[in-house]
Amino acid sequence: MLRRAHSPALQVEQLEDRFNPAGSIIPAGEFNWTQYSPTGELGQLLWNGGTLVYQSRVAGAWSTETVASSGIFTAGEYNSTDAVQKASQTAQLVFTSDGTPHALFLEKVWAGSSYQTLIQHYARTSAGWQHVETITPTWQSAWGPNNLVAEAGANNSIHLIFTETTAAATGVGNFGSGQLWYSTNASGSWGFAKIADTADLAQDVWFTGGRWAPRFLSLAVDSLNYAHVTYTPQFYIAGAFSTVNSTLMYATNRGGVWNSQTLMAPGDGTADAGLGASVAVGPGDQIAVASYYVDRYNTGSPQTSQLMYHTLTAGGWTHTVVANAPAGYVAGDGAKFTGFAPQLYFDASGQANIVFSDEAAEHLPVSYANQFAGQIRLATLAGGAWSIQTIYAQTDPIHNQLLYPVAATYNGQTTFAGLVATSTVDGNKNPIRTDYTPVDVNAPYGSATPPVSTTPPIATKPGSTTPAAGAAAGGSVSGSGWAVASDSGATTSRVYVYRADGTLSMSVTPFGEGYRGGVRIARGDVNGDGVIDLITVSGAGIESRVRVWSGVNAAMIADFVPFVGYQGGLWVAAGDINGDGAADIALGTDLGNVPHVKVFSGRGVNEIASFYAYSVGFLGGVRVGVGDLNRDGFADLVTGAGYGAGPHVRMFDGKAIASGAGPKLLANDFFAFAPSMTAGLNITVGDIDGDGYADIAASPGAGAAHLRVFSGRALANGQGPVELLSTIAWDGATGLRTAAADVNGDGRMDLIATTAGANNGRIAVFTNSNLLPPNPLGVRWIDTVPGTSTGVFVG
Repeated sequence: MLRRAHSPALQVEQLEDRFNPAGSIIPAGEFNWTQYSPTGELGQLLWNGGTLVYQSRVAGAWSTETVASSGIFTAGEYNSTDAVQKASQTAQLVFTSDGTPHALFLEKVWAGSSYQTLIQHYARTSAGWQHVETITPTWQSAWGPNNLVAEAGANNSIHLIFTETTAAATGVGNFGSGQLWYSTNASGSWGFAKIADTADLAQDVWFTGGRWAPRFLSLAVDSLNYAHVTYTPQFYIAGAFSTVNSTLMYATNRGGVWNSQTLMAPGDGTADAGLGASVAVGPGDQIAVASYYVDRYNTGSPQTSQLMYHTLTAGGWTHTVVANAPAGYVAGDGAKFTGFAPQLYFDASGQANIVFSDEAAEHLPVSYANQFAGQIRLATLAGGAWSIQTIYAQTDPIHNQLLYPVAATYNGQTTFAGLVATSTVDGNKNPIRTDYTPVDVNAPYGSATPPVSTTPPIATKPGSTTPAAGAAAGGSVSGSGWAVASDSGATTSRVYVYRADGTLSMSVTPFGEGYRGGVRIARGDVNGDGVIDLITVSGAGIESRVRVWSGVNAAMIADFVPFVGYQGGLWVAAGDINGDGAADIALGTDLGNVPHVKVFSGRGVNEIASFYAYSVGFLGGVRVGVGDLNRDGFADLVTGAGYGAGPHVRMFDGKAIASGAGPKLLANDFFAFAPSMTAGLNITVGDIDGDGYADIAASPGAGAAHLRVFSGRALANGQGPVELLSTIAWDGATGLRTAAADVNGDGRMDLIATTAGANNGRIAVFTNSNLLPPNPLGVRWIDTVPGTSTGVFVG
């Protein structure tokens, strides 16, 4: 018997208002991203771009903490279901039985011929969020991991399942292959076991019209610390407009080894049983599963769909239809679809509850059969009957969807959450833009103050973002000290910031443990708090990314994608171009791309300039420097041509950029070296001679380590390039990278230099007193990154 229950008025909160742009905050986890701890703390795990954040409910609002960052599966902005699913399915929130929140997420690193899976494990301790460990399987896979689900077990243990791809899916008729793996630390160390072979679960390639995100995997742990899993082993489609099916499987290690069985198969050859399920352990360790089942026509189009509930008995599986019609969420193919993305849980009274979404379908021009999911609905089993209520209502599936509905319950209070998707469509009703924002329903007041874990501090492992003791102090801005960043190579790309006395101030792994593409850096007071911050930009191989780290506590304070879709490297410089008292960020593209320059304000990270510094036909990129050449209070932008052109220097008036007038030349162009030098021109800007005008230091990207410094005062006054210094820093065709900084804290600008290639992490410091004539050139070598074999960038 099915009866409908009245839905009480519940408070709805939109967690982020980011409808322009598309949105950067999404759930970190398909399941479990919103949970109550055993002690009653309501927590959420979210991706804010590539930053993993944890928020807890405090005094009627959300209190947010940064956990970590990763650029492997994430994006700076999420504007498609595929991008959301790729990131969400790689992270999980787990509360162990002592109430400690743990965050786990997938990364991968290229190991020469295949990928090594890395599972990063963080936990909140008495010292805040700390990196606990990197969980590393003993094998490698051809394409790396793609799905992660985790659950807490007895005695503070953690259980997790993940998938890896051995053969990539390419589309209809080829769904690839992979393995489903299990791991737990219940024995005191991490052990691994293979559960089953699967298709490639990295992407939903089987059906192009799905505007929703399936949940392919689920995990539960019983009172004896055995694991229970649902999964789909395969997708099948013979061709366009043809047979579609998938099977729902159940597996457990309750007998000591992993065994799988079919839970539900397609009723005929044209149905999907495996596109969404949730396993849970009920009273008496009763195993139950909620699932989504969709019957299809022979063309592959959906015919009907329903929400199913299954229980495991001695005689096998029982199957019950819970819901077979939506509640007002209907598109052109009729009110025939529901049950999508179920989450099953048992409340304190032992009643089964299923959170799910309704589904809708419509055949559209160009894209044909389309399926949508929306609303948050709740089904509760009481007295042998299911009652259903709508918790969060939506209509108009073409424009309004909802992903990853979840519920969490504690002491009689149930909180619901989901990711709302709002689509802008074209004349054929196909999406041209989708905006995402998380919402919650019935969130509690929470604690009066932010929760603090009482577990002992966990020693920081390599790869965390770590301020050293006394990392920075408030007060006036000081540029003393220096920073180095590892170039691309065989090890994780990291950045180290040092004080004037040579002690480490902080270390950052800006793009995750699996990233080895190199980091370029600049330093400046981006947020105007009086402390120099660290700006990091990506090398080639991932979508261009800028991340800014506080000089006070090493927390990430900005994260954005400056050139959407661009996967080449970036060049970066910082200075107060708009005159607001905070450093702005200038960026240039690298080799293989047009010489595109963008400038972003430090305060608010708003784009204030975008232009091509040289001909758009030149594909060598552009390198940038920032400093006040004419002493008007606005930092100016200096560019050097990248590889393949002569050493062409251009200077753009910062005041004109700040006013919105666009790029205006401040002085005549010049060549810093002979026109035949085409290895790319490295640019550094700073007041070397102490006259109040920023000067330009130029050096080649390859060849002799030739350093030339040109007077900013002379350039601004129309005298042309007047040399302050021209010297060969050292023997050998090493090229030269430089940065200007007050290295020793004496108030004068020094130069940091290093080779343009592999140098085992060594840098040279030219103090101001030894830099300019008549004093001899003196150099102090520092081994900043002992043990590395790569080159470094300096800042």
